[in-house]
Amino acid sequence: MKLFQIVVSMLATSSLAAAESMRIEDGRRLKCRSAPNSNGLVLRSYGDRDVMDITCKTYGSAVGSTRIWHRTRDGCYVTDKYLAVSNGTEPQCADKDSPEPCREIGSDGLALIEKYEGFISRPRPDITGLPTIGYGHECESLDCVEVPVAFPFSRAQAHELLRMDVRNITACLAQAVDHSVQLNANQWAALTSWAANVGCPMASQSQLVARLNRGEEPNSVAALELPRWRIYHGKRQPELVSRRADEVELFRTPTTSMAFPHCVISSQN
Repeated sequence: MKLFQIVVSMLATSSLAAAESMRIEDGRRLKCRSAPNSNGLVLRSYGDRDVMDITCKTYGSAVGSTRIWHRTRDGCYVTDKYLAVSNGTEPQCADKDSPEPCREIGSDGLALIEKYEGFISRPRPDITGLPTIGYGHECESLDCVEVPVAFPFSRAQAHELLRMDVRNITACLAQAVDHSVQLNANQWAALTSWAANVGCPMASQSQLVARLNRGEEPNSVAALELPRWRIYHGKRQPELVSRRADEVELFRTPTTSMAFPHCVISSQN
């Protein structure tokens, strides 16, 4: 079996050696994943004479007989199965080294929500009768006094309020979606747009989330389940048909940036 040699700089503590030799006991390149999980998205790979900077070790899904994974300075994880580190004293990853789901979404996701919610500069009732401001922000009071900005709203102010609302939606989704599910940034953004429209409590109890949690393939689930959410008051709504189609398209757009369960943004994007 061919052995690759990788030069490694152990950066975590001054007591660790400046350079160590690691062996990949596999003829292929060593994959570095978005999470300490063998189902994590491959963000990059290492081959002969590549340099890998390791910051800490953690525990994840079992690969062979080990559950140990090493976190690299690139923000991804490699399994210990194919490594033989002569100095195995790197520290345990701290909480701050274990990324959480992305709380915010990218510009494409925000633009999609803004497109369909529409801009409102002063509070006015939406189709549900609730007062709404900005890009779909539902007020808690009739005059929206809880919004700390004078009316009329500018589009920039509405954009910032939307970003705050998105953080609440993603926090809710992170409680509903099982952390065994792997979603990239576009999938997460499309899911957030849908939840912003139907309400996160409704989304959390949906068949879409249930199927994701059962381990079904996310793109297939989205393509089948998102278009079902196009009915309002018993009637098929053309705007909802269009929004669901755009959400499916965004959901199925490839990206190497991960958003759930761990937020790892690729420098390639």
